Amino acid sequence: MSNFASIKDKIISEIEKFEGNCGVIVKNENTGEYFGYNEEVAFPSASIIKLSILLELFKRIEKREINLEDRIVVKDEDKVGGFGILKDLDSNLNVTIKDLATLMIILSDNVATNILIDTLGMDSINNTVKELGMKDTVLGRKMMDGEAKKMGRDNYTSPKDTLMILECYLNSSDVLKLSSNTQNVILDILKKQQCNNKLPLLMPKEITFGHKTGDLPGVEHDAGILFSKVGNIIIVVLTKELKDNAHGVEFNNNIGKIVTEYCC
Repeated sequence: MSNFASIKDKIISEIEKFEGNCGVIVKNENTGEYFGYNEEVAFPSASIIKLSILLELFKRIEKREINLEDRIVVKDEDKVGGFGILKDLDSNLNVTIKDLATLMIILSDNVATNILIDTLGMDSINNTVKELGMKDTVLGRKMMDGEAKKMGRDNYTSPKDTLMILECYLNSSDVLKLSSNTQNVILDILKKQQCNNKLPLLMPKEITFGHKTGDLPGVEHDAGILFSKVGNIIIVVLTKELKDNAHGVEFNNNIGKIVTEYCC
């Protein structure tokens, strides 16, 4: 097992040879040990923005304005391309809010995400982000909305903001108080992640890592919580301006491996 100082040096070495722009945070929530690089740089969020949508959803569930067992019918007009499975299933499928939240995170389902955005309201999601103190995060458009993108509306976040969301899931916050039951439901969803080709790829198989990925051309992100015997370790890796997305995936792989040297 390496000490935290030694993994900092290894992460810096990876950053120095990285082709592209990156932001990295590694924080042991139990000890406060911290490494940060480009923490407050804004990145195209890709599907990392879905963590903010999940946060607003569970804020409303906590207030009992929405119930996880509430049902919504998925209609033809809800279907968009990109990641997910709902677009390929029969129309008029009757799903719960919890189903939509789970699909949004573990399969990055864009149909589920857009339905939740409509249910919660884009302004409400952005207001909660601001209340929490996240300065670089904005939900400017729904998933696969090319017209909005052409008009300059897009989705952004930073490593520091992503850390704040994950800390809220773990520890709640003064601004957004989540019950331990709500936190457990959120963490359970993150632990069911099916997209595991980035940070966890080279981690030992017995490791528990709850996380969310995101990607676009030139962008490869992964962020989550590693539950280990030395503490709950939050890892955030955001990348942009990649000449080859494979390099971004490999960078995530290497950071994940380095962090497990510290906690395994």
